[in-house]
Amino acid sequence: MTKNSKIAIGVVLGLIVVGVVVYKLIRNKVTSLVDALKWSKKNNFFTLSNGTNLIPLAKDGGITLKRNKGLNDSFSESKYQSAKNNPKVYWAIYDITNDRLLASSKNSSTNVYGASVPKVVVAASALDNNNGVVSDSDYEKIIKLLVKSNNEVWTPIQNLAGGGEAVNKWSKKMGYTMKSARGMGNNANALDMCKFWKDVCRNNFKGAETIFTISSSCQTNRSRGLKYMPSNVYLGNKTGTYNNSNHDTGWVQKGDHFYSISVLTELGSGGSDVIGQMWAGLFKEYT
Repeated sequence: MTKNSKIAIGVVLGLIVVGVVVYKLIRNKVTSLVDALKWSKKNNFFTLSNGTNLIPLAKDGGITLKRNKGLNDSFSESKYQSAKNNPKVYWAIYDITNDRLLASSKNSSTNVYGASVPKVVVAASALDNNNGVVSDSDYEKIIKLLVKSNNEVWTPIQNLAGGGEAVNKWSKKMGYTMKSARGMGNNANALDMCKFWKDVCRNNFKGAETIFTISSSCQTNRSRGLKYMPSNVYLGNKTGTYNNSNHDTGWVQKGDHFYSISVLTELGSGGSDVIGQMWAGLFKEYT
């Protein structure tokens, strides 16, 4: 081997080492932007960074908080492929860690009746309007709103946000095209909901940690987003059901990586299994 050859090999190896180092630095920087990873690794998961312990507040409202994982039921590839091309199914999947859209349906930006899905945006707006911290009684209301989808606390939380107009202004400020306020739109679209969960996990508004933490214990998603997902992933969801509207949107944690999946349907009760197959299929295909 000539001297020039050795030099060339040394240069190539040096460039490879530099490339690996740069890649790791970039990856670590990107991952560090996802505050949800820090929140997920807390020893006391349901205690917020401000010291508020959500567990006793939930118990006061008759709710037990527990982190959700996939239920690992039998997934059907054929049902997934059929649902993926159904015009009454609106879907998107987003890579939160790398901040990029992975795939979406042609109708993913179409606003549809959101049923209870917009409740989570209303709660986010309320928290942000109060610098991310509310009273114990209001934390209890937010838990009821997001975990049980209780309608009785919906308007009080919207009032905490400053009213319906304030909620829609907040949505617009965040870059969403959906109008989330109760009685003043109450709509959602798959793409914006993925972006919303990105904003939650990246701590892009005050109170995002509260939304992340409480959504991880959603109790209305067992027949939808959780059903066919693998049992080694954590999830946080907000569902919606009313007449033909049947939806599930949320975030997924796979190791240290975060994604968002939104599947909105106009299939009535039959939409639940479609949503479950779509969540698992999108996760399997794109992550």
